[in-house]
Amino acid sequence: MKDLLTPRFIVLSLLVIAAALTRALPYLIPHIWNFTAVGALAIFAGAQFSNRGLAFIMPLAAMAISDIFIGNGFSLLVYFGFTAMVACGFLVRNKINVTNVVLASFISASVFFLITNFAFFYPATLYPHNISGILTSYAAGLPFFRNMLIGNMVFSAVLFSSFYLLSK
Repeated sequence: MKDLLTPRFIVLSLLVIAAALTRALPYLIPHIWNFTAVGALAIFAGAQFSNRGLAFIMPLAAMAISDIFIGNGFSLLVYFGFTAMVACGFLVRNKINVTNVVLASFISASVFFLITNFAFFYPATLYPHNISGILTSYAAGLPFFRNMLIGNMVFSAVLFSSFYLLSK
């Protein structure tokens, strides 16, 4: 409990809240789909929270709360994808630099895209369960992948640099 009252934890938590708000704000103003800070938030939490449980809980809780606020249904695939993104943050945890954050942003967006657009997870009426259906599903998801990738890059730069500057 003592670790939850440290300035580091408070700053991390405030950055998490600010990043989570980027998911709800687009529903109030015009926006670009999938251009939010939630992917970057997952990477950031994995890299920065010393408690691995909190690293998973913070971005997933932000997702759950924003899902309730914006009226999204719960998708196990989406949450699994964000869990994989937190794991990408673990990979850069002890080696945080621009190159590694960019790589984590790209890899995490790619893994999320591959998981959430795999056609076998969808009803056969939406995409046939064959190679053609899988390719069609991935092709349909490319614009969302592009936006998530750009969002990851932009918001990772904001989160990691803000935390670096605030911790100095």
